[in-house]
Amino acid sequence: MGGHDDIKERIDALRWLLQKYRHQYYVEDAPSITDAEYDQLTHELEALEQQYPEWATESSPTRTVGGEAAPEFTTVRYDKPVLSLGNLHSLEEFQDYAARVSQWLQIPGPLDWTMELKIDGLSVILDYVEGQLIRAATRGDGSVGEDVTANVREIRAIPARLTVPVTAQFRGEVYLPRSRFDELNRVREEQGLVPFANPRNAAAGSLRQLDPLVTRERGLQAFVYEIRRLSGAERPERQSLALEQIAAWGLPVEPHWRVAETVADVQQFIEMFETRREPLDFDIDGLVFKLDRVDWQDQLGATAKTPRWAMAYKFPPEEALTRVRDIVISVGRTGTLTPTAELDPVLLAGTRVSRASLHNEDILRDLDVRIGDSVFVRKAGEIIPEVVRVETALRPPDTRPFLFPAQCPACGGPVMRVPGESAHRCTAGLSCPAQLRESLIHFASRDAMDIEGMGEKTVDLLLASGLVASIADIYRLDAERLLTLPRFAKLSAEKLAFAIDLSKGQPLARLIYGLGIRFVGERGALTLAEHFRTMEALESAGLEALTAVPDIGPRTAESVMQFFSAEVNRSILAQLRDLGVNMEQPMAVSGRTRPLDGQTFVLTGTLESMPRKAAEERLTALGGRVSSAVSQQTTAVIYGEKAGSKLQKAEQLGILRMDEQEFLAWLSNLPGDF
Repeated sequence: MGGHDDIKERIDALRWLLQKYRHQYYVEDAPSITDAEYDQLTHELEALEQQYPEWATESSPTRTVGGEAAPEFTTVRYDKPVLSLGNLHSLEEFQDYAARVSQWLQIPGPLDWTMELKIDGLSVILDYVEGQLIRAATRGDGSVGEDVTANVREIRAIPARLTVPVTAQFRGEVYLPRSRFDELNRVREEQGLVPFANPRNAAAGSLRQLDPLVTRERGLQAFVYEIRRLSGAERPERQSLALEQIAAWGLPVEPHWRVAETVADVQQFIEMFETRREPLDFDIDGLVFKLDRVDWQDQLGATAKTPRWAMAYKFPPEEALTRVRDIVISVGRTGTLTPTAELDPVLLAGTRVSRASLHNEDILRDLDVRIGDSVFVRKAGEIIPEVVRVETALRPPDTRPFLFPAQCPACGGPVMRVPGESAHRCTAGLSCPAQLRESLIHFASRDAMDIEGMGEKTVDLLLASGLVASIADIYRLDAERLLTLPRFAKLSAEKLAFAIDLSKGQPLARLIYGLGIRFVGERGALTLAEHFRTMEALESAGLEALTAVPDIGPRTAESVMQFFSAEVNRSILAQLRDLGVNMEQPMAVSGRTRPLDGQTFVLTGTLESMPRKAAEERLTALGGRVSSAVSQQTTAVIYGEKAGSKLQKAEQLGILRMDEQEFLAWLSNLPGDF
């Protein structure tokens, strides 16, 4: 930021955003960001207000409880504030918090905590007089809520009369079961209505209906977890006893709660729901840890916003807010230029992320990502971080759109965009050092020529020393030359030289894959090798011959032809041949038919006993062909966990289906000498 004026502007922007998102969440029941994103904005504002106390205000979202009563409902004023919870994000943060609580209470040693699930629904306050439900209200802003008694009476889980005539006030959470949510959305889509965004929105909208009959039809459920006030009965001394008492009085209590006596208990509870996520028919957005002894809760008290004796544990966010430090362009082995955002490090799905892909110029332009922007990032498929959107309200005033380079940042060569594609490519080929580096790493990788010991660091050393200027130069290396590399001793040089020599005997399929031909993956390389059998036959194949190969489409065939028509590639292949690299695909066993010759298989879902690749290799070795699509020509579909549409299509077509155990048993009955 460029000075105090910029900081004040960001504080004001954060407050405005948080107020907007609060209104969407609590009043409109239509949040546009996730809880984790809201928490991040709140944490940033809290940090700035602590650093610059002269700009802190009592009306800041960091010091007030969210929500407000809608004008359509009668209001309920609370004599005891309905508070929200502070947040923890790791076991270490819980341990720090527990240590502070021990210090506040001046009690050495571990404390007992009740551990509960944090239901993702709508908070509700229930008043019973002599066991009879007389009023139900939403939390609102913590001081004033909405009277929703008529609607709550339509929720079967909440009894109109308790089992004993106590007078008490309870707090709970109204939610919509996941199964009911799916059914409601199916019906709404059939009726041409807009589906609900998520169960929490649906629950909030259902509870705040003006017509209680609509609430009844929605199928809401509820859990109760707190006694706020009690008369006519003895107050439980512990939160764990309170939960048991609440259930005994006939109110619904979520059954997964536990009491923790040690940090190991806390860790086990976190892992149970953070990593394994037991199957639940309702959404949770974290856990809640409460000091078990009620007298200690009273001793600790609360701030204006949160109790000091309880904290929410939030699961690692699926999306996170961070800032773009820079946008850099990387060049891949096929010359593709990929923009990447360098970020302020942020915790995302359990790992710290500092870079996120922007994919290509079109996506970068559509997102309008600029250096200095605040952006939300997520992990695509829970693996690759990517930028989702820009929070333009937080954009610094001096940002400019990013200009995509016209020259390759690695070699200065011209960059062109292929018609019909979104990618920009450096046209310098292997004369571009970035493409050469990535090509060497790919060629030596385990799935290609499998040259053990030739990873990224070794490739960088070889390039820096000038020992390698092309793929063919790999096979000109020997132990004596390798000894000239920094940090290479005699043993490591001899091992790498041996691995290089050993790789000369790899089958043609691995060599084809190692060459890095666009659109030719491992399966395509094997298909081409099995069909043409020699590199010479593949090099001379025309477009018609290539497209006649099963699973080789026009785009791949065109790419193969372009690769072999390039003089630099033909020269490298000739050098590899002269250096003794194998150029043929071995036959299975001469004169013998393999058990699965002519049969086609499709794998789908996750296999537990072996990687998918191992299953594919086993089927191929037996003569089978592995396809990515199910058709009438498919012999069988092998499926594991989370199998999707391919399994459904196989069922529709009446194709043989084998689960993992059936597949393994079937394999064991095939001839064992293949």
